[in-house]
Formats: sequence, C-alpha cells, structure tokens
Amino acid sequence: MEIIINFSTLTETVKRTLSVIGKRYVDAEGNPKYKDITLGSNEEPLLTDYFKTALVVLKTKTERFSSSTSDTTITLSFPSNHPTGNDTTIRDAFSAYCVSYALYSWLLVTAPTLAGKYLEDATMMQNSIIRLVYTKMPPKSKY
Repeated sequence: MEIIINFSTLTETVKRTLSVIGKRYVDAEGNPKYKDITLGSNEEPLLTDYFKTALVVLKTKTERFSSSTSDTTITLSFPSNHPTGNDTTIRDAFSAYCVSYALYSWLLVTAPTLAGKYLEDATMMQNSIIRLVYTKMPPKSKY
C-alpha cells in the first residue's frame, strides 16, 4: 500500500492558515500584522524547504515506510501486514505534521509568540505518526 502526499496541497493549507492568523493578529499597540504574518510570492518557496526539513525528521522516525521523496511529494509504502484502515489517518497525520512544522518555522521568524503552538502541534502529530506506522495487523491463523 502506498500513500502519496503532495506539497501543493500542504502549501495551500499553510497559506490559508497564515491568512486567518494574519487577519486576527495584532501587535501590542493594536496594529494589524497581516503583512508580517502572511507569505509574499517571493517567500512561498520557503514552504518547500520547510516541508523537506519536516520530512527529514519524519524519515528518521519512520525510515522503513518513507520510500521516496521528490521535490514535490513524499511516498509512504507499507508492508502487507499494515492495517489499510489507518491509511487516511496516516496521510492526514503526515500532512498535519508538515503543515504544523512549516507554520512553526515561519512564525518563529515573523511572530515568535505564536510559534510555540505549532511546535506543540507538530510534536503531537509526530508521536501519532510513529504509533500509526508501526501498527501491524495480527498474524493470520493457519487454522
């Protein structure tokens, strides 16, 4: 079984989240920080860098299952004893981890007071991923 995660979907999620945060975030004087929080077109390629860094971290934790990555996707491959009922959850967890990691990385520079929430989210997703990818179906009975 294979799960493919595309960076373009992750990019749209990060941009949408930053837009929502930017619309609501103000500094101590009440000045809107939308332009500081959101990504400009020249900054969008940074997201790919953040996703690749996130995947390096995940690859070290799930090496047996992260079969290949390209500049725009990661492919997760699982053995036959993998419960396929977890595939959607695993894909969603990998995506959420990458998004949270990218948000954390971006906000660490643009709004450090907000970054911690996304580091916590990324850590929580990483722990979930490790648990999910190492879950196996019980052996089939020979009788």
